[in-house]
Amino acid sequence: MIKNIVLAIFLLTLTIKGFCQTDTVQLIKPTGKYFVGTSIYEWTDESREMKIRPDFSQQRVIVTQFWFPAKPDSTLTKAPYSALSKDYQKTFSNSYLRASITEEIDKTPLIIIVPGRGTERFLYTTIAEELASQGFIVASIDMPEIGYVIFQDGFTLYPSDDFKTPSGMMGGPYELVDAFFERPTEIGYQDLIFSIEKITELNTAAFAGKMELNTIGVFGHSLGGRIAGELTAKSENVKALATMEGIPPRDVRYEGKIVVPSLMMCGSGTLKYAVDNYNSFIDNRKNTVYMSELVDFGHNSVTDNPYIYPKNFRYEINSKKALEISRTLLTDFFKEYLIDETGFYEKNKNLEFVKMTKNQ
Repeated sequence: MIKNIVLAIFLLTLTIKGFCQTDTVQLIKPTGKYFVGTSIYEWTDESREMKIRPDFSQQRVIVTQFWFPAKPDSTLTKAPYSALSKDYQKTFSNSYLRASITEEIDKTPLIIIVPGRGTERFLYTTIAEELASQGFIVASIDMPEIGYVIFQDGFTLYPSDDFKTPSGMMGGPYELVDAFFERPTEIGYQDLIFSIEKITELNTAAFAGKMELNTIGVFGHSLGGRIAGELTAKSENVKALATMEGIPPRDVRYEGKIVVPSLMMCGSGTLKYAVDNYNSFIDNRKNTVYMSELVDFGHNSVTDNPYIYPKNFRYEINSKKALEISRTLLTDFFKEYLIDETGFYEKNKNLEFVKMTKNQ
């Protein structure tokens, strides 16, 4: 049954503080009750290739990072934000290496994070740590040629120029944008399918069988939102979809192929240009769609980058507040639709507008 749409408008009247890069940056602490562990796996897909250079390809290698509710242990080592990236050596996370998954949880849903073009899996650590602290298992998946990927041997593969949007294309018509992104969307979708197969194999050994792989949530950012939409449309195990400034593929939107609750997040500066494209998804929806307009957000406000490098991202919203809002929106959404914990969304499903200020 088609339900009403909630348009959540966050009116933020914050005084924007000036930040400067310090010797160290400590990520915002998660608010959940669970200790957070993290681990990284690198898997080779022998059936596919990744283009290293125009004249050289290798078997495709996927790097996936997990965050999960862990057993507290004072002897564990704090995980580096990114052990191999020189840009983040002074950034510190809130999760721990070589941790065991907590015994307090019997089964818990998996949430997959699909990074945007040109971003790395670890740039969503604040959101991932929050979800893990609330009891979810989270996997953020690097997609070669779509995002930056630093492999375990230290080699960095940069995003392919083949998938860089040509100048002027985003001005329309949007059919051209849809067509341009068909190829990277298919590549990313296949990366997710391969990763889910490897995660299934890993579940018993590394996570004591606690991952509920029949109940998956997906959060995609930018191009990752398009890829996440493709996965949601094709996988019966995905039960909830959230995106930030990422719209599912054209056929998925117009043919109503997504039948699970969806949360579409978009900065106010972008929404005025993208509203017709969002409507093409909303008008053909088969379930609840929440459209959240995020006032003063920038395209990367859901990532850690503006918090770590504030001088490089001059968004109007305070970067810490943006991350706090983002993780709350996503945590409440996934709790409601993956584990049936009634919260903000269910309470407001019959309202056209929900206005929230910084004090709410």
